[in-house]
This record gives sequence, C-alpha cells and structure tokens, in this order.
Amino acid sequence: MRKVVSVRLREDILKDVDMYTRKLGLNSRTEFIKQAIEFYIKSKR
Repeated sequence: MRKVVSVRLREDILKDVDMYTRKLGLNSRTEFIKQAIEFYIKSKR
C-alpha cells in the first residue's frame, strides 16, 4: 500500500529536482524523489 507524504522544499532545491527529473528522463518530481529516497536508504545499509 502506498501512502501520500507532503514535502515542502526551498525553491532552489525544487529547481534542482526539476533539472534532474528532466536530465534523468523521469516522468515527474514524485518519481525523482521516490528514487532519491530509495537510493539514499540503500546506500546507508
């Protein structure tokens, strides 16, 4: 089951999120943020 999480980001971070979303060919900010969180968690294991 998926849950919705709201996140507030500074404008400069959101611009970076948008840039990397496009660069990586992802469909949405949500997809970028999901992948970024998964990457971070896996790197800490």
